[in-house]
Amino acid sequence: MGETADHPRPIWRTPLAAALAAWMAGIVGATLAAPAILETAPGAAGPVILAAIFVVPPPVLAVWSFWTLLSDPETGWIAPTVLMSFLGAFVPGFQPLLDAGVRLNFEARRPAYEAIVAETRSGRLVGVADSAGWISGESRGVRFRYRPQHPGVVDFVWYRAYGVRVGVRYDDSPCVARPGLSCVAGGEPLDGPFTYYLRVFEVRL
Repeated sequence: MGETADHPRPIWRTPLAAALAAWMAGIVGATLAAPAILETAPGAAGPVILAAIFVVPPPVLAVWSFWTLLSDPETGWIAPTVLMSFLGAFVPGFQPLLDAGVRLNFEARRPAYEAIVAETRSGRLVGVADSAGWISGESRGVRFRYRPQHPGVVDFVWYRAYGVRVGVRYDDSPCVARPGLSCVAGGEPLDGPFTYYLRVFEVRL
């Protein structure tokens, strides 16, 4: 039995329902994959890809959903309700998902990080330093930078452009706090001397 003007197709059998389901699954996956996307996408493509997933679809889907509600009040209310409910649940769940994505990307890259650290500490990883004393390069598919005078501190760059800096830092420098003070980490702890950092115009987040 086909749909008629008096009996329109149910909302869950429309392209809008498929678009909503695809975007909801996609944004969860994109949040988990965001660190890997930033690290592996060429140039400034990473933020563009993430913006295309996180920023563009919600208003488009909202307009589409409310238009469906106006044209089909009987079942059209489901689409905006599902969209708003998902967004309401996604906002508090974003940070845990992102933290899980950071952890996944770190664990995937960790063998390369440890190999690069071993090479910097042994003096086998050499290069030409910039004006600030940093030697930058890429090894095993990982971008890194370090100062020869501090081989136990290695910065693994995931993304660095437009005032945004994201990455992992290895720092095995001993920290002995004076009385009344405490050591301050360079970012969110991952494991041992590894920390994760996200800085926007040098403001740590």
